[in-house]
Amino acid sequence: MKMLAFKTTTHEAQPAGIGAPVSAADMEALLEVPGPVEVETIGADWEAPITGLLNIKHPKAVAAGITDHKEPIKIYTHVVRHPTQGFFLVDTGVSRRLVEDPVGVGIGLMLRKYGGIEKMHARQSTAEIIAAQGVPLNGVFLTHLHLDHVSGLPDVPKNVPIYTGADEAEASLFLNLFAQGTNNHLLAGRPPLQELQFIKDPGGTLEGVNDVFGDGSFFAILTPGHTTGHLSFLARTVAGPVLMTGDVSHTRWGWDNGVEPGTYMQEREPSIKSLLALKALSERHPNMTVKLGHQA
Repeated sequence: MKMLAFKTTTHEAQPAGIGAPVSAADMEALLEVPGPVEVETIGADWEAPITGLLNIKHPKAVAAGITDHKEPIKIYTHVVRHPTQGFFLVDTGVSRRLVEDPVGVGIGLMLRKYGGIEKMHARQSTAEIIAAQGVPLNGVFLTHLHLDHVSGLPDVPKNVPIYTGADEAEASLFLNLFAQGTNNHLLAGRPPLQELQFIKDPGGTLEGVNDVFGDGSFFAILTPGHTTGHLSFLARTVAGPVLMTGDVSHTRWGWDNGVEPGTYMQEREPSIKSLLALKALSERHPNMTVKLGHQA
């Protein structure tokens, strides 16, 4: 019997009007050259079961004696500033409105009950982060459409474009039964999702790369596994390249040991492949700063 599957959201999506696919080799050729982008990372406090964040059945985790527990983690937003394109966010941080009035912003019953919203503690709300920049927010780049990555959307103005990976919205899973309504509420009244486009990387070192602003300063990297259209992002800054992995790796221990996430994923083999590909990328460029999904 075939299990029912539901889209992540039924909100309209269309190909993005910015960005173009490039090869991983073209991107990597630029990574030793300082770039113009500034990245600032701001975290809200949270916690989650380690069994979701890390595959504790992996031989390395077993040997390390890692057992089930609640792990202290962060919910990040990355402030990206480009000298001509302006100010963007990668993921959204946490809106205090969402924490204090989840019903009012459209969070569904199951996510209110089991989503850990009451454990989210924002030192700076998304609204405060946006206001502190002093300039308009020009767009939000989402690594993926999970609650802890869209939990700042109530503070994001409705006219701001939201960029995702291709097929992220259309990916079908039974568990989306509990998330689809929430995503629809958070996206209601907004323009269609802007899906960054990719082609298969000719060199095969990465799944696909998109030069977002067309000037070699900021790249989206297709990293499927956690979700179908999951994206990681790479910025060229004055201090060197900055890689934002999203949930390719939630934890510092998982990254250091090459162990993929636990139950929080769509497909295990692509997840492992994406993790190892990003680790290899960082090892080829030792000056790279790596910002993980939920830990420093």
